[in-house]
Amino acid sequence: MREISGSDDIQQFMLRLSRSLRRYRWLVFAGWLLALVPAVYLVMSESGNLTGGGFEVAGSQSLLVHDQLQEQYHDLGASSLALVAAPRPDATYQDINDAVAQLRQIAGDVPGVTEKPNPAQRPPQPDRPYVVTLRLDPTLSGTSDVAKQLRKTVGINGDQSGQTENGRVRLYVIGQGALSAAAAANTKHDIAKAESWNLPIILVVLLAVFGSLAAAAIPLALGVCTVAVTMGLVYLLSSFTTMSVFVTSTVSMFGIALAVDYSLFILMRFREELRTGREPREAVDAAMATSGLAVVLSGMTVVASLTGIYLINTPALKSMATGAILAVAVAMLTSTTLTPAVLATFGRSAAKRSALLHWSRRPESTQSRFWNRWVGFVMRRPWITAVAASTVLLIMAVPAASMVLGNSLLRQFDSSHEIRAGVAAASQALGPGAQGPIQVLVSYPTGASAPEHTHTLAAIRQRMTQAPNVISVTPPAFADDNTSALMTAVLSVDPEDMGARQTVDWMRSQLPKAAGDAGARIDVGGSTALIKDFDDRVSATEPLVLVFVALIAFVMLLISIHSVFLALKGVLMTLLSVAAAYGSLVVIFQWGWGQDLGFAHISSIDSTVPPLVLAMTFGLSMDYEIFLLARIRERFLHTGNTRDAVAYGVSTSARTITSAALIMIAVFVGFAFAGMPLVAEIGVACAVAIAVDATVVRLVLVPALMAMFAQWNWWLPRWMARILPSVDFDRPLPEVDLADVVVIPDDISALTAPSADLRMVLKSAAKLKHLAPDAICVADPLAFTGCGRSGKATDDSRGLGPGDIPHLGPGDIPHQVNITDDVVGIGTGPSPKNGADGLPRAQSGAKKLVDGLTSRNGIARAIVGGGRPIHPVTLWRGRLSVAIDALETQGVAKRGTADQPKYERRSPVETTHVQLPTGDRLQVPTGAETLRLKGYLIMSRNSSRDFAEFADMVDTVEPETAAVVLAGMDRYYGCRAPRQQWIASQLVRRLADPHPADLTGAPEFQEDWEEVRQRCLSVAVAMLEEAR
Repeated sequence: MREISGSDDIQQFMLRLSRSLRRYRWLVFAGWLLALVPAVYLVMSESGNLTGGGFEVAGSQSLLVHDQLQEQYHDLGASSLALVAAPRPDATYQDINDAVAQLRQIAGDVPGVTEKPNPAQRPPQPDRPYVVTLRLDPTLSGTSDVAKQLRKTVGINGDQSGQTENGRVRLYVIGQGALSAAAAANTKHDIAKAESWNLPIILVVLLAVFGSLAAAAIPLALGVCTVAVTMGLVYLLSSFTTMSVFVTSTVSMFGIALAVDYSLFILMRFREELRTGREPREAVDAAMATSGLAVVLSGMTVVASLTGIYLINTPALKSMATGAILAVAVAMLTSTTLTPAVLATFGRSAAKRSALLHWSRRPESTQSRFWNRWVGFVMRRPWITAVAASTVLLIMAVPAASMVLGNSLLRQFDSSHEIRAGVAAASQALGPGAQGPIQVLVSYPTGASAPEHTHTLAAIRQRMTQAPNVISVTPPAFADDNTSALMTAVLSVDPEDMGARQTVDWMRSQLPKAAGDAGARIDVGGSTALIKDFDDRVSATEPLVLVFVALIAFVMLLISIHSVFLALKGVLMTLLSVAAAYGSLVVIFQWGWGQDLGFAHISSIDSTVPPLVLAMTFGLSMDYEIFLLARIRERFLHTGNTRDAVAYGVSTSARTITSAALIMIAVFVGFAFAGMPLVAEIGVACAVAIAVDATVVRLVLVPALMAMFAQWNWWLPRWMARILPSVDFDRPLPEVDLADVVVIPDDISALTAPSADLRMVLKSAAKLKHLAPDAICVADPLAFTGCGRSGKATDDSRGLGPGDIPHLGPGDIPHQVNITDDVVGIGTGPSPKNGADGLPRAQSGAKKLVDGLTSRNGIARAIVGGGRPIHPVTLWRGRLSVAIDALETQGVAKRGTADQPKYERRSPVETTHVQLPTGDRLQVPTGAETLRLKGYLIMSRNSSRDFAEFADMVDTVEPETAAVVLAGMDRYYGCRAPRQQWIASQLVRRLADPHPADLTGAPEFQEDWEEVRQRCLSVAVAMLEEAR
């Protein structure tokens, strides 16, 4: 049963937030517009602060050497840029010399850039490339901006190199700054290409889900807004901290995927609430208090998971995690602020299916018969399905054991790209290892050039020449403060080759031995050492990231679901999804099975990918875990039946989860095919993880394991239950202001409330309060329905149609009832805002509640007979009589025989506040509640009186309206095990063929009974139609 207590604070906050956003929606639109405009400007300006570096590891030898070079070796520090002239076979001496002169002039025209002489390089010749190494002034803000300017001047266009005027010499810009500039240009192209693929597919999926262009446009617009605002924030942050060029791809992927998914969840719940008969504004609030709350918790889980990346503590990974966190946060904000505002403005359009897109004739329903059958199949065979699903995941995960990690920004580009061609030309001119030599720094407390250190430095240099792959070693160069000496080893292999890493390992282990006890500190650095230190750092800290992320996921699930077993199961299932994603990386990229699909065959997986995929997958999988288990728990709190709750949760959320997963997979696959290898690896891994998680895990393993461990699913230690915050995903109760009571209008003064009824109402209300102390108060908009002259003959004699109010004329009551925020005046005819029945359009038709009882032919003995107007007090007396009867019967039924199903109340009795002519304010059951209570009596007692009174109630409303109310009986009543029967389906059977135990065979009663039977049958038929 749903507990009404202070634990609803979080849900009430979401309700208040939703109402405020609806009320001030134009301010919400204005606020987001003010955020969007500068963000678009920043995106269009394309800041050059994004870098291709950021792989430094704090405290590592490579970072120490790098910093010392920058501070103490100004003439020997690593150059960040170089210009390359590569002659064609038909080039002459004049061509290559003119090209080199042109490059020198281009470099000289850029402020703060000068040429750095290289004595080891031979003069320009037409048979080999020539490299112009550049030195940048330390006052320059960033090398990427300089590289962009040089690339533009040289004539580089996209992935095509520049060239001289006669085309005989190709011109290139290389170096770290050039790599960053080229990566930024590639990323921009890849994002545009991916979005050209993603947006149409997302639109098609959304149209298939909603059948409405207006509804499909909302998530798509929010996704675009999220990406634009997040990109603006990234470019702004890049002015103050290191931000990788790959942040933009991460932001684009996660921004649009999560924004669309989050708004999809809220919009689907909004439409579901509309189908239950809520007003659009109430449906918005209910969607925010349920799916909106789940979005907030899910977003917080994703953010918390991504913070685990900070444990690795490298600028590149921290910047990518920051970009992803910003994307998640902005997606969460747009979904929970813009979505309510948009629905408050265009909600009716979003709720309607387009006639052109509504290809199915079946009405939109909450539960899916296919998924009901599927869950039934899985839960009847839990061990078989669980073992089969686990086997599939383990087979997918096995290749992950052979994963090899590496790191190479250069290999992110195609072999035909100009940046790789330029590096290859430089290697031809200077040697493959010249662009990234190993640097050995020998530090002393003082006087590194002192004679006593000469022998030690010579021994170290001699030992360096013996290292594998070393061609030459430079003599020692001393720091400006004379505290260290630097020796450089040029290798015969590329700096990113595995052989270069072996050389770094060899030097770090052997050179300290060569130094002996001379008191020297030896640090090995250079580009190869920097990459190796980064990879080692990732490998060493990834287990810590795994523990942190798993713990965060467990805690968030524990708070959301209040179940130790389900939280632990969610973490373990997500680990299987991550392992399957890792395995797919090895198969597709490392083994090369994806070459036919256009994926690169690479020798190693980028070391930045596993921790990012781990954190992202854990965060994203929590979306589906929380949304699915929240629906299961919502149902379980009503019914207490785990199997029913799982079937309901899966059948109601499977369509939403699969739709959201399709959208996310489409986004990731789009980037996988359009992006550089690092982005492609992230895209493939996340797409596989989401596909596995949304299908094999959520739709097979979750129901199977819940069926296997039924008694443990909701276990929570008492001490933990006391300290955990309570999160309620149940749909909120209707908003009611206790000042909004139903008051008998003055115009009814012609009718006198029977004093006996007044006394009986007071006594019965007191008794109801005793029998149902947890009764809740809800709005009762049609409080006086049935208070006029009853009987359809009277209605027809006044010429009223079936949709008109049948309660006009002498003694009839003009309706006026306060409902939540508005006062609805119901007059004698339609108004522009009202339907033909004088009610607000949203309250017309099948949405009407059962709010009155009338008598017919004297069958309903508890109510005054026909022929004169029925006073509201008499109406309320009848409602109270039915409620007390049902509550007392329920008490007796608990002590009844074991052969009868024992239906238990699962939610508080719904009442409304009324004010009697005496001034007393009381709570009486609503009309809908009275109908449900009477249905319960039919199931419990099976007496002719209950069937007859039920027929009288149906006479006031149409059978379709009664069916809408009674179709939700399972939310209010449940049956104890082992006879776990759904009361709604059992009630349909009993109404279709009523056989009361006390039915008399008197002829005068048979005529009335046939009419009762026909009315009960009509409701049964309507309930079956409603179920479809």
